[in-house]
This record gives sequence, C-alpha cells and structure tokens, in this order.
Amino acid sequence: MTLQGGLGPSLKAEALRDKPVDSLVATIHGGRPGTPMPPWHRFLSEDEARWIVEQLLAGFPESTSATQRDAAPGQ
Repeated sequence: MTLQGGLGPSLKAEALRDKPVDSLVATIHGGRPGTPMPPWHRFLSEDEARWIVEQLLAGFPESTSATQRDAAPGQ
C-alpha cells in the first residue's frame, strides 16, 4: 500500500495538509458521489473517520513503520 493514489488522489500527509480536516472526514464518512470513493458510514462512526484522518496527517504508515523498526529488538 503506497497511499500515492491510483483511483483517487494521494493519501500521503504532504498531499492532505492543505485540506480541511472536516472535509476529509466527510469524504471518508459519506464518500464522493460519481467517484470510486464509497461511503464508509455503515462501518465507521464519524469519530472513527476523524481518527483515520488524524493518522494520515501524522504520516501513517511511515511514522508507524519507523517507530516499529526503531523499537525492534536485536536490530
């Protein structure tokens, strides 16, 4: 998973930084009609969608991978 887009725009933190958080949450929760982005409201609450946005803006998954790699014993 590269998050660099394919059917849609990149989900990397640098591509999302200038987007309003509420707009990103609405896109995840409600989808985007006429695009491949489906609504996730049947599976995620709005708070869970906001958490996903916060993780993406924080650099997930790169930030998590680096933390896990640095914390790995014997490395």
